[in-house]
Amino acid sequence: MKKMIILLIAAFIVTGLSAQNNKRTSAFNYFKNGKLDKAKEYIDPTITHPKTMNVAKTWYYRGNIYLQIARSDNPEYKALDQNALWVAYESYKRCAELDSRGEFKTDIHQNFRVIASNYFNQGVAAYNAEDYSKAAESFQNTFNVYQEIGVVDTLALSNVAMAYDIAEEYDQALEIYGQLIDIGYKNPMIYQSVSEIYLNRKNDTVAAEQYVIQGREIFPDDYQLLIAETNLFLAKGENKKAVDNLLEALETDTENKTIWFALGTNYENSGDPESAEDAYLKCIDIDPAYADAYYNMGAMYNNQAAEILEIACELPWEAIDEYNVEKAKADTLLQQALPYLEKSDELNPDNLGTLRTLKQIYTILNNMEKLQEVNARIKELIE
Repeated sequence: MKKMIILLIAAFIVTGLSAQNNKRTSAFNYFKNGKLDKAKEYIDPTITHPKTMNVAKTWYYRGNIYLQIARSDNPEYKALDQNALWVAYESYKRCAELDSRGEFKTDIHQNFRVIASNYFNQGVAAYNAEDYSKAAESFQNTFNVYQEIGVVDTLALSNVAMAYDIAEEYDQALEIYGQLIDIGYKNPMIYQSVSEIYLNRKNDTVAAEQYVIQGREIFPDDYQLLIAETNLFLAKGENKKAVDNLLEALETDTENKTIWFALGTNYENSGDPESAEDAYLKCIDIDPAYADAYYNMGAMYNNQAAEILEIACELPWEAIDEYNVEKAKADTLLQQALPYLEKSDELNPDNLGTLRTLKQIYTILNNMEKLQEVNARIKELIE
């Protein structure tokens, strides 16, 4: 009797094992025939059954099935699992852990590459759709999958950092930029981006300077790092160093109006109006429609006139002749300012700053017709 019971138990064990193996085989057959819904139905139970859950073949079949679900053009199959690509990845990972003889190693590595490529394409699509957080996630998955086969995909990782940066998720961006630096990825963009985040988002000029210095040591001729360093000098009020950098930048790009404009601003702030004037005029020569250059040129003359008028107003009341001399100097400068400010207004007619400066000059020069006109425009813009 005891022997009969033992034999019956053994029979049940064999039957149970056979049933699970049959499910796995059925899943494989449905997969071969393109019936992904049935293949999924039959493979899913096998990963939790004690008899098949620790068998490499189970996870290999599951990886294949879910990979095809992820890549299917059939919307019904696609809807079987929205996260099918990740399920395939996890399945192949588990298969690799159980595959002590390396039976599936070559196929797994090949399919890891397919999964990574699909994640990269998803990242590109999300980036183009301006869903930068989703793009970062997909590019990160690309990097993670490639790591399983010993490949360090620095392009994917740099895309992760860039997507986080654009998404304004700056802490995540800094973390990934740091990883890129740690693995020795040679790209000046990393140091420039990190420096700009610390400077513009974290208000940390010390850290910003640290990364600019590192980048400039590695890439001394990189133009963008030179500009990043210049911006840092500007933020710190080190105008002389900024001017030196801008002059160096012009050796690479002589027709860059932005550099000439920044140079003019720095010359003006450093008390060198003649050099500032030359720089602004160069901007206008490069781009005759550059409204900001016209404005700065006119504003510079206006500011010089304001300084003279301030001194004149401090003269004693009986110093009429001296006052008239200084007033005439100021009026001459204001007359010089007008063509530039009026041109800036023509190019950018909705700029209140320009209109208010013109209002001030028209008032001082007693040009009532122009004053009434500009007052009406200011009122229209404000209302």
